[in-house]
Amino acid sequence: MVVAQSSSTESSLSIWTRGEGSSDLLTLELMYHYTTSTSYSIFPDPDASAVWRTVIPQMAFDPRNRCLLQAILAFSALHIHHKNPTSSRCAEIAADYYNQAKISLRMADADETADINAVVALTLVSQYEFAISPTVFSHPCDWYNTMCEVRRNSLKSRTEIQYSVMQSLMAAIAPPLLPPSLNEQFPSTLSSISSSAPDVEELHDASVRKAYEESIYFLEQAWGAPFNKCVGLWWYMMSNTFLRLLEGARPRALIILVHYCVMMKHASEDGPWWVKKNWDDEAAKIVFTLDARWTPCLGWLLSQLDPGLDSQVFDLAAWVHAGDGNHF
Repeated sequence: MVVAQSSSTESSLSIWTRGEGSSDLLTLELMYHYTTSTSYSIFPDPDASAVWRTVIPQMAFDPRNRCLLQAILAFSALHIHHKNPTSSRCAEIAADYYNQAKISLRMADADETADINAVVALTLVSQYEFAISPTVFSHPCDWYNTMCEVRRNSLKSRTEIQYSVMQSLMAAIAPPLLPPSLNEQFPSTLSSISSSAPDVEELHDASVRKAYEESIYFLEQAWGAPFNKCVGLWWYMMSNTFLRLLEGARPRALIILVHYCVMMKHASEDGPWWVKKNWDDEAAKIVFTLDARWTPCLGWLLSQLDPGLDSQVFDLAAWVHAGDGNHF
């Protein structure tokens, strides 16, 4: 359940949503909304929300942590846009701060100054990218690349003290010991597609077979994990080989993706706003692209989907390559 949030922001927010205002005022208004509303909606745990609400903003106002401040402002503006979708100004502000955060993160990485603040900023950027996708992922490479950056920055060489601080903070903003998000059992039949089913010739390539096996393994780990890992672990651990298979619309990769959609359908029921999508509909669109040879692999999946869903054609090429920077 999403943590209860303050409802005292509407009059204050109207100050800047109706006019241009100064950049300083805009920063203050967005940060006010962040601390009184957005921070409660990032993670479904009150202790984690408290850290997002108090500790993270203090880190962001250090002049050296520009990327974190920009990521917070982007996510806050996006949250306002979510609450009031008719406000195109909120959407523009969110996209502008998002782009600024991405540039700042690239510069910090090039200068080798990216630190724990960059990891937190990347976490917010990844949630932003997750939220803006109107379908399963209109920009899967953006999301995937950001998750790779989170992983790469998390694994950077650090002193023992720096490592301890980072681990403590990450555990605080996304507690690892919360109950699993799903009560449903992971479908054991999924593993069979990496050893049998149609097109077995594809599995003769050891790297391809390994990519499928690893993807299924990490999806199962996410299935039984707390909310934060349930949402991102699969993408965080995804190999480049599997992403290429997904981009190539390989049936096995699509079937695994549909299982992710079903997982998210259940995990997002009581989750925060940024994970809410038409997961049922997206899963169905992908299923309907598979030919009849794969029907024996779809029994469990079909039992999870709404039988009344429209079987419209799913354009995978558009899904993979869509987007020219206009997220809204």
